[in-house]
Amino acid sequence: MSTNNIIGKKYEADYEISFEKIKEFVEVMGDKNPHYTDRDFVKSLDGGHPFAPPTFAAIYCQPALKNLYLDSQFSKLVPRLVHGEQEYNFGDPARAGDRIHTTAEVVKHFNKTNRSGKDNQVIEIMTTSTNQNDKLVCTATYRLIIRGE
Repeated sequence: MSTNNIIGKKYEADYEISFEKIKEFVEVMGDKNPHYTDRDFVKSLDGGHPFAPPTFAAIYCQPALKNLYLDSQFSKLVPRLVHGEQEYNFGDPARAGDRIHTTAEVVKHFNKTNRSGKDNQVIEIMTTSTNQNDKLVCTATYRLIIRGE
């Protein structure tokens, strides 16, 4: 099955960043940065809410990507899916209390032959995440590989 039929499709989702989710995330990462975990410290800096670390983008982008995985035209390929790479570019910092809206669009498809001669399909997905004030928070590029049969 080819991925040609999903090129140009868009998937959207919202994610509300809670202080509790940030704390859980940084705890797993072993990050003790007070910008993420100390409400009083951050409030003393600018009166705002704690920040989400940049790597938290993987969390708030995921619901839009999940909608791609659930697409009936794509879901049949998921068992052969391998994560290729991802790249993030950041705008305004994400913070506890932000409502992030992410749009994921499948923008590119190409074939690549591996060393054993099998053709793999590579798809590229671009995401754009904005906060409740329509400020750009993050763009990302994901490259996924659909292993050849």
